[in-house]
Amino acid sequence: MLYRLHSNKQDFQRVNRVSLGSIGWMEADLEKLVSTHIQDFLHGEDLMTIFTERKWQEEPDIMALDRAGDPYLFELKRWGSSQENLLQVLRYGQIFGNSGYPELKELYQKYTASGEELRLAHQGYFELDTPLENREFNRRQHFIIMTNGLDMKTVEAILYWKKSGLLVDAIVYWVFEIQGEHYIEFNMYSPLEGFLEAERSSYILNTDSTNNMGHHEDMLREHKAAAYYPGWREKIERLQKGDLVFLYQSGVGIVACGRASGRLEKRDCDGYKDYEYHMSLEKFKQLKTPMTAARIKEIAGPGVTFRQTLFSISGESSAALMKEIRRNYL
Repeated sequence: MLYRLHSNKQDFQRVNRVSLGSIGWMEADLEKLVSTHIQDFLHGEDLMTIFTERKWQEEPDIMALDRAGDPYLFELKRWGSSQENLLQVLRYGQIFGNSGYPELKELYQKYTASGEELRLAHQGYFELDTPLENREFNRRQHFIIMTNGLDMKTVEAILYWKKSGLLVDAIVYWVFEIQGEHYIEFNMYSPLEGFLEAERSSYILNTDSTNNMGHHEDMLREHKAAAYYPGWREKIERLQKGDLVFLYQSGVGIVACGRASGRLEKRDCDGYKDYEYHMSLEKFKQLKTPMTAARIKEIAGPGVTFRQTLFSISGESSAALMKEIRRNYL
Protein backbone atom coordinates (compact mmCIF):
# COMPACT_ATOMS: atom_id res chain seq x y z
CA MET A 1 0.00 0.00 0.00
CA LEU A 2 1.14 3.54 -0.81
CA TYR A 3 0.87 6.36 1.73
CA ARG A 4 1.35 10.11 1.40
CA LEU A 5 3.57 11.58 4.11
CA HIS A 6 2.48 14.91 5.61
CA SER A 7 4.88 17.80 6.06
CA ASN A 8 4.50 17.72 9.85
CA LYS A 9 6.27 14.32 9.79
CA GLN A 10 3.64 12.87 12.14
CA ASP A 11 0.71 11.97 9.91
CA PHE A 12 0.17 10.02 6.72
CA GLN A 13 -2.70 9.48 4.32
CA ARG A 14 -3.56 6.35 2.38
CA VAL A 15 -3.44 6.80 -1.41
CA ASN A 16 -6.43 5.42 -3.27
CA ARG A 17 -5.66 2.21 -5.12
CA VAL A 18 -7.73 1.45 -8.23
CA SER A 19 -7.81 -1.17 -10.98
CA LEU A 20 -7.04 -0.77 -14.66
CA GLY A 21 -10.60 -1.78 -15.45
CA SER A 22 -12.01 1.00 -13.27
CA ILE A 23 -10.09 3.64 -15.28
CA GLY A 24 -11.14 2.29 -18.66
CA TRP A 25 -8.17 0.10 -19.54
CA MET A 26 -8.64 -3.18 -21.37
CA GLU A 27 -6.24 -6.13 -21.28
CA ALA A 28 -5.25 -5.20 -24.83
CA ASP A 29 -4.09 -1.80 -23.52
CA LEU A 30 -1.91 -3.45 -20.87
CA GLU A 31 -0.58 -5.86 -23.51
CA LYS A 32 0.42 -2.99 -25.78
CA LEU A 33 2.12 -1.13 -22.93
CA VAL A 34 4.15 -4.14 -21.82
CA SER A 35 5.07 -5.41 -25.30
CA THR A 36 6.28 -1.93 -26.30
CA HIS A 37 8.30 -1.32 -23.10
CA ILE A 38 9.15 -4.91 -22.18
CA GLN A 39 12.71 -3.94 -21.15
CA ASP A 40 11.41 -1.95 -18.19
CA PHE A 41 9.57 -4.83 -16.52
CA LEU A 42 12.17 -7.59 -16.12
CA HIS A 43 15.21 -6.92 -13.97
CA GLY A 44 18.44 -7.96 -15.63
CA GLU A 45 16.88 -9.29 -18.84
CA ASP A 46 16.98 -7.81 -22.32
CA LEU A 47 14.02 -9.09 -24.33
CA MET A 48 12.74 -8.76 -27.89
CA THR A 49 8.97 -9.04 -28.40
CA ILE A 50 8.24 -11.36 -31.34
CA PHE A 51 4.44 -11.51 -31.20
CA THR A 52 1.33 -10.66 -29.20
CA GLU A 53 -1.89 -12.61 -28.86
CA ARG A 54 -4.28 -12.76 -31.81
CA LYS A 55 -8.05 -12.97 -31.37
CA TRP A 56 -9.56 -16.44 -31.08
CA GLN A 57 -6.11 -18.08 -30.88
CA GLU A 58 -4.81 -20.11 -27.94
CA GLU A 59 -1.63 -18.10 -27.52
CA PRO A 60 0.20 -16.26 -24.73
CA ASP A 61 -0.50 -12.54 -24.49
CA ILE A 62 3.14 -11.83 -25.34
CA MET A 63 6.05 -13.97 -26.47
CA ALA A 64 9.56 -12.49 -26.34
CA LEU A 65 13.04 -13.85 -26.92
CA ASP A 66 16.16 -13.27 -24.87
CA ARG A 67 19.70 -12.98 -26.19
CA ALA A 68 20.11 -16.77 -26.22
CA GLY A 69 16.94 -17.31 -28.26
CA ASP A 70 14.93 -18.64 -25.30
CA PRO A 71 11.24 -17.62 -25.23
CA TYR A 72 9.44 -15.76 -22.44
CA LEU A 73 5.69 -16.45 -22.36
CA PHE A 74 3.55 -13.76 -20.70
CA GLU A 75 0.01 -14.01 -19.35
CA LEU A 76 -1.40 -10.56 -18.46
CA LYS A 77 -4.45 -9.76 -16.34
CA ARG A 78 -5.98 -6.43 -15.42
CA TRP A 79 -7.23 -7.89 -12.14
CA GLY A 80 -5.81 -9.95 -9.26
CA SER A 81 -4.06 -13.26 -9.75
CA SER A 82 -5.41 -16.78 -9.37
CA GLN A 83 -3.94 -20.24 -9.81
CA GLU A 84 -5.74 -20.47 -13.15
CA ASN A 85 -3.52 -17.67 -14.54
CA LEU A 86 -0.46 -19.80 -13.84
CA LEU A 87 -2.00 -22.93 -15.31
CA GLN A 88 -2.95 -20.96 -18.41
CA VAL A 89 0.57 -19.74 -19.13
CA LEU A 90 1.95 -23.25 -18.49
CA ARG A 91 -0.57 -24.52 -21.02
CA TYR A 92 0.97 -22.20 -23.60
CA GLY A 93 4.33 -23.74 -22.79
CA GLN A 94 2.90 -27.15 -23.62
CA ILE A 95 1.53 -25.84 -26.93
CA PHE A 96 4.69 -24.01 -28.01
CA GLY A 97 7.28 -26.23 -26.30
CA ASN A 98 7.99 -28.18 -29.45
CA SER A 99 7.84 -25.21 -31.81
CA GLY A 100 10.92 -25.00 -33.96
CA TYR A 101 12.47 -21.98 -35.60
CA PRO A 102 10.11 -22.05 -38.62
CA GLU A 103 7.05 -21.70 -36.36
CA LEU A 104 8.61 -18.84 -34.38
CA LYS A 105 9.62 -17.11 -37.61
CA GLU A 106 6.06 -17.38 -38.94
CA LEU A 107 4.63 -15.88 -35.73
CA TYR A 108 7.15 -13.04 -35.85
CA GLN A 109 6.41 -12.25 -39.49
CA LYS A 110 2.67 -12.16 -38.77
CA TYR A 111 3.29 -9.87 -35.79
CA THR A 112 5.47 -7.46 -37.77
CA ALA A 113 3.49 -7.85 -41.02
CA SER A 114 6.78 -8.27 -42.84
CA GLY A 115 8.92 -10.93 -44.40
CA GLU A 116 11.88 -10.11 -42.18
CA GLU A 117 13.95 -13.11 -41.15
CA LEU A 118 13.66 -13.65 -37.39
CA ARG A 119 17.29 -14.80 -37.03
CA LEU A 120 18.54 -11.59 -38.61
CA ALA A 121 16.14 -9.37 -36.66
CA HIS A 122 17.27 -11.09 -33.44
CA GLN A 123 20.93 -10.61 -34.40
CA GLY A 124 20.39 -6.91 -35.05
CA TYR A 125 18.36 -6.34 -31.88
CA PHE A 126 20.98 -7.93 -29.60
CA GLU A 127 23.91 -6.78 -31.75
CA LEU A 128 25.34 -10.29 -32.09
CA ASP A 129 28.39 -10.89 -34.24
CA THR A 130 26.55 -13.68 -36.09
CA PRO A 131 22.91 -14.81 -36.06
CA LEU A 132 21.91 -17.79 -33.94
CA GLU A 133 21.50 -21.14 -35.63
CA ASN A 134 17.91 -22.35 -36.05
CA ARG A 135 18.42 -25.10 -33.48
CA GLU A 136 19.43 -22.54 -30.83
CA PHE A 137 15.93 -21.04 -30.60
CA ASN A 138 13.37 -22.26 -28.03
CA ARG A 139 15.67 -24.47 -25.99
CA ARG A 140 14.37 -23.33 -22.58
CA GLN A 141 11.08 -21.59 -21.81
CA HIS A 142 10.36 -18.94 -19.19
CA PHE A 143 6.85 -18.27 -17.84
CA ILE A 144 5.68 -14.89 -16.54
CA ILE A 145 2.28 -13.94 -15.16
CA MET A 146 1.52 -10.24 -14.68
CA THR A 147 -1.42 -9.42 -12.41
CA ASN A 148 -2.90 -6.71 -10.21
CA GLY A 149 -1.76 -8.15 -6.90
CA LEU A 150 -0.72 -11.70 -5.99
CA ASP A 151 -2.70 -14.12 -3.82
CA MET A 152 -1.10 -16.64 -1.51
CA LYS A 153 -2.26 -19.70 -3.45
CA THR A 154 -0.53 -18.40 -6.58
CA VAL A 155 2.64 -17.77 -4.55
CA GLU A 156 2.51 -21.36 -3.30
CA ALA A 157 1.96 -22.62 -6.85
CA ILE A 158 4.96 -20.64 -8.11
CA LEU A 159 7.10 -22.12 -5.31
CA TYR A 160 5.96 -25.62 -6.25
CA TRP A 161 6.71 -25.25 -9.96
CA LYS A 162 10.06 -23.59 -9.27
CA LYS A 163 11.08 -26.54 -7.10
CA SER A 164 10.04 -28.77 -9.99
CA GLY A 165 12.54 -26.99 -12.24
CA LEU A 166 10.25 -24.65 -14.19
CA LEU A 167 11.40 -21.09 -14.85
CA VAL A 168 8.29 -19.27 -13.66
CA ASP A 169 7.82 -15.85 -12.03
CA ALA A 170 5.18 -13.20 -11.49
CA ILE A 171 5.27 -9.47 -12.10
CA VAL A 172 2.86 -7.70 -9.78
CA TYR A 173 1.52 -4.22 -10.40
CA TRP A 174 -0.64 -1.76 -8.51
CA VAL A 175 -2.51 1.26 -9.88
CA PHE A 176 -2.93 4.39 -7.75
CA GLU A 177 -4.99 7.54 -8.14
CA ILE A 178 -3.38 10.74 -6.87
CA GLN A 179 -5.14 14.06 -7.39
CA GLY A 180 -7.06 12.75 -10.38
CA GLU A 181 -4.00 11.28 -12.11
CA HIS A 182 -3.12 7.60 -12.30
CA TYR A 183 0.19 5.89 -11.54
CA ILE A 184 1.29 2.27 -11.95
CA GLU A 185 3.97 0.47 -9.95
CA PHE A 186 5.57 -2.81 -11.04
CA ASN A 187 7.34 -5.33 -8.83
CA MET A 188 8.73 -8.75 -9.64
CA TYR A 189 7.96 -11.54 -7.20
CA SER A 190 10.77 -13.88 -6.18
CA PRO A 191 10.25 -16.58 -3.53
CA LEU A 192 13.89 -16.28 -2.43
CA GLU A 193 14.17 -12.53 -2.30
CA GLY A 194 10.63 -11.31 -1.63
CA PHE A 195 9.29 -8.48 -3.72
CA LEU A 196 12.00 -6.82 -5.81
CA GLU A 197 11.23 -3.65 -7.66
CA ALA A 198 11.75 -4.25 -11.38
CA GLU A 199 13.91 -1.18 -11.83
CA ARG A 200 17.12 -1.08 -13.84
CA SER A 201 18.83 2.18 -13.06
CA SER A 202 22.43 1.67 -14.19
CA TYR A 203 23.70 1.30 -17.76
CA ILE A 204 26.86 1.16 -19.83
CA LEU A 205 26.58 2.98 -23.17
CA ASN A 206 29.01 2.48 -26.04
CA THR A 207 29.94 5.89 -27.48
CA ASP A 208 30.19 4.65 -31.10
CA SER A 209 33.82 5.78 -31.40
CA THR A 210 34.68 2.86 -33.69
CA ASN A 211 32.13 3.96 -36.30
CA ASN A 212 32.27 7.71 -35.79
CA MET A 213 34.72 9.46 -33.46
CA GLY A 214 32.67 12.63 -33.85
CA HIS A 215 29.75 10.98 -32.07
CA HIS A 216 32.02 10.02 -29.19
CA GLU A 217 33.45 13.54 -28.92
CA ASP A 218 29.96 15.09 -29.03
CA MET A 219 28.87 13.01 -26.02
CA LEU A 220 31.81 14.15 -23.97
CA ARG A 221 31.60 17.78 -25.04
CA GLU A 222 27.81 18.08 -24.65
CA HIS A 223 27.51 15.86 -21.56
CA LYS A 224 24.95 13.51 -23.09
CA ALA A 225 24.08 9.88 -23.79
CA ALA A 226 23.27 9.30 -27.47
CA ALA A 227 22.67 6.57 -30.03
CA TYR A 228 22.30 6.77 -33.78
CA TYR A 229 20.22 5.30 -36.61
CA PRO A 230 17.09 3.08 -36.40
CA GLY A 231 17.51 -0.02 -34.28
CA TRP A 232 20.10 1.59 -32.01
CA ARG A 233 18.82 5.09 -31.27
CA GLU A 234 15.62 3.73 -29.65
CA LYS A 235 17.68 2.27 -26.82
CA ILE A 236 18.06 5.78 -25.38
CA GLU A 237 14.30 5.75 -24.72
CA ARG A 238 14.93 3.25 -21.91
CA LEU A 239 16.69 5.84 -19.78
CA GLN A 240 14.68 7.34 -16.93
CA LYS A 241 15.41 10.41 -14.84
CA GLY A 242 18.20 9.67 -12.38
CA ASP A 243 19.51 6.55 -14.13
CA LEU A 244 23.29 6.21 -13.87
CA VAL A 245 24.99 6.00 -17.28
CA PHE A 246 28.64 5.05 -17.85
CA LEU A 247 30.04 6.12 -21.23
CA TYR A 248 32.28 3.40 -22.65
CA GLN A 249 34.73 3.91 -25.52
CA SER A 250 35.48 0.73 -27.47
CA GLY A 251 38.98 -0.54 -26.84
CA VAL A 252 39.61 2.18 -24.24
CA GLY A 253 37.17 1.83 -21.34
CA ILE A 254 34.75 3.94 -19.29
CA VAL A 255 35.57 7.58 -19.98
CA ALA A 256 32.72 9.43 -18.25
CA CYS A 257 29.48 9.00 -16.30
CA GLY A 258 26.39 10.96 -15.33
CA ARG A 259 22.73 10.84 -14.36
CA ALA A 260 20.05 10.80 -17.10
CA SER A 261 17.89 13.92 -17.19
CA GLY A 262 14.81 11.95 -18.25
CA ARG A 263 14.19 14.28 -21.23
CA LEU A 264 14.57 12.48 -24.56
CA GLU A 265 15.66 14.74 -27.42
CA LYS A 266 16.15 14.11 -31.14
CA ARG A 267 18.51 15.70 -33.62
CA ASP A 268 19.28 15.49 -37.33
CA CYS A 269 22.50 13.58 -37.88
CA ASP A 270 24.72 12.69 -40.84
CA GLY A 271 22.20 14.17 -43.24
CA TYR A 272 19.20 12.25 -41.85
CA LYS A 273 16.30 13.71 -39.87
CA ASP A 274 16.05 12.75 -36.19
CA TYR A 275 18.75 10.07 -36.54
CA GLU A 276 20.27 10.95 -33.18
CA TYR A 277 18.36 10.25 -29.95
CA HIS A 278 20.05 11.74 -26.92
CA MET A 279 19.52 12.62 -23.29
CA SER A 280 21.52 15.07 -21.19
CA LEU A 281 23.63 13.65 -18.38
CA GLU A 282 23.54 15.62 -15.16
CA LYS A 283 26.33 15.57 -12.56
CA PHE A 284 28.58 14.68 -15.47
CA LYS A 285 32.08 13.45 -14.61
CA GLN A 286 34.86 12.79 -17.11
CA LEU A 287 37.52 10.41 -15.88
CA LYS A 288 41.14 11.54 -15.77
CA THR A 289 42.14 8.19 -17.23
CA PRO A 290 39.75 5.58 -18.70
CA MET A 291 38.77 2.55 -16.66
CA THR A 292 39.72 -0.40 -18.87
CA ALA A 293 37.44 -3.28 -19.79
CA ALA A 294 39.63 -5.64 -17.78
CA ARG A 295 39.29 -3.47 -14.67
CA ILE A 296 35.53 -3.14 -15.20
CA LYS A 297 35.18 -6.92 -15.26
CA GLU A 298 37.33 -7.26 -12.15
CA ILE A 299 34.90 -4.98 -10.30
CA ALA A 300 31.53 -5.79 -11.89
CA GLY A 301 32.15 -9.43 -12.77
CA PRO A 302 33.07 -11.37 -15.92
CA GLY A 303 29.45 -11.38 -17.16
CA VAL A 304 29.73 -7.78 -18.34
CA THR A 305 29.77 -7.63 -22.15
CA PHE A 306 30.59 -4.63 -24.29
CA ARG A 307 29.08 -5.76 -27.58
CA GLN A 308 25.74 -4.00 -27.19
CA THR A 309 25.09 -0.30 -27.64
CA LEU A 310 23.36 -0.01 -24.26
CA PHE A 311 23.07 -2.65 -21.55
CA SER A 312 22.09 -2.64 -17.91
CA ILE A 313 24.21 -3.63 -14.94
CA SER A 314 23.14 -4.41 -11.39
CA GLY A 315 22.93 -1.80 -8.68
CA GLU A 316 25.68 -3.60 -6.79
CA SER A 317 28.00 -3.50 -9.81
CA SER A 318 27.32 0.16 -10.53
CA ALA A 319 27.92 1.11 -6.89
CA ALA A 320 31.25 -0.72 -6.98
CA LEU A 321 32.23 1.00 -10.23
CA MET A 322 31.35 4.44 -8.84
CA LYS A 323 33.32 3.77 -5.67
CA GLU A 324 36.38 2.87 -7.76
CA ILE A 325 35.89 5.90 -10.02
CA ARG A 326 35.68 8.33 -7.10
CA ARG A 327 38.73 6.77 -5.47
CA ASN A 328 41.10 6.46 -8.43
CA TYR A 329 39.78 8.12 -11.59
CA LEU A 330 38.56 11.64 -10.78
